[in-house]
Amino acid sequence: MRPSVEDLLKDCDELGLVDELRTALALPPESEAATTLRAVRDLIYELACTRNRDLAVDALIHATGIAEFGRTSLRSYAKKHGITAEGFRLQVNAMQSRLHLPPRPAQKSDAN
Repeated sequence: MRPSVEDLLKDCDELGLVDELRTALALPPESEAATTLRAVRDLIYELACTRNRDLAVDALIHATGIAEFGRTSLRSYAKKHGITAEGFRLQVNAMQSRLHLPPRPAQKSDAN
């Protein structure tokens, strides 16, 4: 079975060959601004394509860890949207996966 483009890019990234690959393909090196722009586009696309934007925004807030600065727990968000804590956790995990966010450790208040 032939490797996919994604597999090849992952291998190049692991070997530190991404810049060489970009040079070989005549692609400009990815700047910090380009990375930021891509992240913003991914985020806007994510929020624009959802049916329940309030839920998506709350999932994003929780997925990024911003929720730690407030008093809103995973259970509080779930209750606000009329779903179970497990259902909201699944929404958060899906958001993290789609936006390539690192997983967060569970908060103690989330387990209660």
